[in-house]
Amino acid sequence: MAGFIASATAFLEWLQMPSLILAAIAIAIGAYFFMYGGDQGRSKAKFWWIGAVVGLLVIQGSLELATSVNTNISF
Repeated sequence: MAGFIASATAFLEWLQMPSLILAAIAIAIGAYFFMYGGDQGRSKAKFWWIGAVVGLLVIQGSLELATSVNTNISF
């Protein structure tokens, strides 16, 4: 069980850096839609921005949640 927890923690730590890059790309795509999207650009941009922020919060918060659960619950 300890090996699984260690590998899951390592995977979540590794996943944090690409999530920052992907969130920045999604925000840039949203900015493109906002500037050049025409009448529907604002709604498309809002979709991309909200998705980027929520995805970033989920991935960045998952390591803290996993660490908190691991320290508070023993099997």
